[in-house]
Amino acid sequence: MKRGMKKLVFGIAFVLIFIMASSVFAETVGLSDNVKNIVNNIVEKQGIDKNDIQSVEQVSLDNLPSQVDLKNIDTTNLAVYEVDYGGDKPVFVLTASGSTPATSAPAPQIYRNLLNFGKSGEVSESTFLNTATGVEGSLEKGYVMMREGSITGLSTNLEVLSGEGTVEVVVYVNGEPAGFRNTIAADSTGVKKDYDTQSLGIVKFDKGDVVSVYLKTEGNVIVKDIINLVEISTE
Repeated sequence: MKRGMKKLVFGIAFVLIFIMASSVFAETVGLSDNVKNIVNNIVEKQGIDKNDIQSVEQVSLDNLPSQVDLKNIDTTNLAVYEVDYGGDKPVFVLTASGSTPATSAPAPQIYRNLLNFGKSGEVSESTFLNTATGVEGSLEKGYVMMREGSITGLSTNLEVLSGEGTVEVVVYVNGEPAGFRNTIAADSTGVKKDYDTQSLGIVKFDKGDVVSVYLKTEGNVIVKDIINLVEISTE
């Protein structure tokens, strides 16, 4: 235990001796099976024969006896024991635990951002979607990642004008399919949508990687007004 903590514990003990009707002694102990022996040693130092000790019972901090006043004292790591030695007044031993409550490591903070892609007007053949700046992406053009992370979500909204077939919206990282896509069955006209999510660490990217999105059409389908979002997650 640090020197500062010891000074604090003994300081508390001196204060308590003045404010309690019964004797109270302070000592630093670990919460172990040896607590009883340590308490016995403490009270022996006060002139009490350990053979006279009949019991050592821990007192609930939520239900302290009137003789013990812990106002304005942080009881997080404190314990109080009542020692019955057959005298007129019990002895209370205040212990400061050397251990602290177990805490789990803080979870990493995850930051999620959205990359906007899309294409206005009619589209009748496969093409890369435009970025939010209006620039058409490619195997080399797209959003440059500034941190390593994962692609965790993908959503697409478009309108099927005519024809039948399938529309796939595929995420590319550094000119290669990342294995994450939306698939829309164009078996009727009208507005269609699809969305998918993925766990962290599955579809990963490094800082400096380029993310783009490719619209792949199959059949004679004609679509228009593609709106696409790519969710990226970084720590």
